[in-house]
Amino acid sequence: MGTKTLVRLLIALAILGGIAAILHFSGSGTSVSTVASSTDKKKVFSDFPINDVAKVMIKNKDSSVTLQKGEKSWEVAERAGYPAASEPIVSMLRDIWDLSIVQVITIGRSQYGRVNLIAPEDAATAEEGATIVTFQGKDGKDLASLWLGKVYERSENRANPMGGMAMTEAGRYVKKGTSNSVYLVGDTFDKVATDAAEWIDKDFFKVEGIKSIEIVSKEKKNDWKLVRDDAAGDFKFAKAGEDEKLDQAKVSSMKGAFANPQIEDVFVGEDAKKNKTGTTTFKIATFDGFNYEISVGEKNDLNELPLTLKVNGKFVEKRKKGEEESDEEAKKADEAFAANLKSLQDKLAAEKALEGHVFKVRSYLVDSIIKARADLLAEEEEEGADAAGGAQGGNPHGQLPGGVELPGGIKLP
Repeated sequence: MGTKTLVRLLIALAILGGIAAILHFSGSGTSVSTVASSTDKKKVFSDFPINDVAKVMIKNKDSSVTLQKGEKSWEVAERAGYPAASEPIVSMLRDIWDLSIVQVITIGRSQYGRVNLIAPEDAATAEEGATIVTFQGKDGKDLASLWLGKVYERSENRANPMGGMAMTEAGRYVKKGTSNSVYLVGDTFDKVATDAAEWIDKDFFKVEGIKSIEIVSKEKKNDWKLVRDDAAGDFKFAKAGEDEKLDQAKVSSMKGAFANPQIEDVFVGEDAKKNKTGTTTFKIATFDGFNYEISVGEKNDLNELPLTLKVNGKFVEKRKKGEEESDEEAKKADEAFAANLKSLQDKLAAEKALEGHVFKVRSYLVDSIIKARADLLAEEEEEGADAAGGAQGGNPHGQLPGGVELPGGIKLP
């Protein structure tokens, strides 16, 4: 082999090393796509206007959701402007701004169905059609749109216990609304949903340090109120009836009532009118000055029920100085007291904002504490058990009572 021939061969190999692999689609109508070099990443949007986005509309064939900037935060239009969780929205915008092309797919419009990029209105099912994410500015004009298609799965090169090869989600086929070009990107966008409930702010109220808890229902004989003197103490009836003995094992769960409630959704419009509360109401006072009125309705077949909340607070606003505090100790104590007071006031403001809404929650939140008064009482011991216990109690050492005749005619004194 001559020197020139060797040089040409090396140049050819170098060129081939910079060209990407060819992606083949399985099935009929196979086509290929040229892939850019792995060192030459290009963004899907070269100039995505992330700071100008004021509204995000997400839709597929069956449903849609609109997220829009309100005066204080992002809101969910389909939930009457209820606050949206801002972090997932901001994260989605950043991901799209930084979205890089992994592979450029050469595919005709007639083959969009194979990557689920058919227009939603033309698709047979929501799964076959694209999910379209449209971004608008304050003036209501479209800034950009992204069509989300089929999720790309990559083989893990190991057997799946359920059969076949194990696969993992590694990307998604997308296209810009203004272009026919199809790309494979490394983000699956699995959290981009059209269900409004997925976007609402799930921050809720939290009851801590219960001082008293009262249940009010339509059956007054079943109602009760429990109180305790300190956060480490046990409950007792506020007004115990004659011969009423509280079973502490049955009321221990009351101490943690509503300690970590969670929202499933918010009822609005006609749904809010249909899902009435007031079947059972809990009135709770805490040691740090909060007063809650939590009302729930009937639960449905899915173990969900409506809940409404009212809350107010009265806090100690001035610290009582210790008798032997130094100036430095007093300063530190005052600062800690002020910080705690500010925390309580902020908590109250956040929870007051929940008033006026009808929330959908899981029934487990109240199942363990909706109990009739009779169900909180200690059970009476059976007469047989009492008699047996009495006999043993009267003869702790197993001695037989006097006057008992033993076998052989022996009679105890």
